[in-house]
Amino acid sequence: MKVSELSGGLLELWVAICEGERIAPAHPEPNPNTGRYWLQIGKGYSVKECPPFASSWCAGGPIIERDQIFLQPPSEVHYNGGPNHGWQRYDHWRATVSARTRTLPAKGALDRIIGHGGVGRGAGETPLIAAMRAKVASHYGDEVPDEVPA
Repeated sequence: MKVSELSGGLLELWVAICEGERIAPAHPEPNPNTGRYWLQIGKGYSVKECPPFASSWCAGGPIIERDQIFLQPPSEVHYNGGPNHGWQRYDHWRATVSARTRTLPAKGALDRIIGHGGVGRGAGETPLIAAMRAKVASHYGDEVPDEVPA
């Protein structure tokens, strides 16, 4: 699945995985009331609901600060030279994980990233969604695996 298409509970699950969390094997489906997935606590059977990284500044804000994620609002930008010179309009928020803090991509993702303009970029309707997509892209590149890691 493309990182640019991740949203809601699935986006938040992938952020949690990037943060070192694991999905609870006994609860592979999201909570029907909130749409958030269940995470395993330790090695036992205790579970907790995935934090709302993409919808709450209390959950996503510390990641933005720690990973030095740059946020850019919808805007128009002028580029000089090159094949795309002139004004470019962005109707969405954009985010980039700082090269100082981003992690190495998952095994096999590096080849997909080289030649695609770098690592850790995201876009979205809100700054939190853009930042969390950038966070996931900094670990996995443009696409996450089809199966959530256990």
